[in-house]
Amino acid sequence: MNIIAKCLAVAGITLLASCSITPYPDQVKVDDRSEYLYLRGNFTWWDIEEHAKVERVEGQVYKAKVELIADGQPYEFKFADENWSLGANCGYYDKADQQVIIGKKSSANCNAKFEPFKFTPSVTAHYNFFIDFSDLNLPKVWIEQAPEENLIQQLVPKF
Repeated sequence: MNIIAKCLAVAGITLLASCSITPYPDQVKVDDRSEYLYLRGNFTWWDIEEHAKVERVEGQVYKAKVELIADGQPYEFKFADENWSLGANCGYYDKADQQVIIGKKSSANCNAKFEPFKFTPSVTAHYNFFIDFSDLNLPKVWIEQAPEENLIQQLVPKF
């Protein structure tokens, strides 16, 4: 077998091998961040706490719900895993995105080191903190005031 034939044979085998292990687009495993991502901030002393673990809302949108006291001071926060890992340590992308305001989405950098978002609640209430990973290059973060459940909803089990 001459050198060109050997090269073509190796190239063909390599091509076939790479094709055989490449999944089809509908078979790509999507990372479920609800298994490891937390809302962390000065309201959790920057620790991971089960009540601040994110839950999947739909697709690649996640949320965590915490109660904040409106005392005029900003709360700092990030979305991060237990080890502050690169790719799972989401702070603000640009200084203009640092202050999160209800009704406005901010861009996140999930390879952040020290860039915490800031949010100053206007009323004491529960707030939903969202992060959307639909665009992996530029995830979006936003906050909404959580609807308050009335006492009957709290006491009567949901069926």
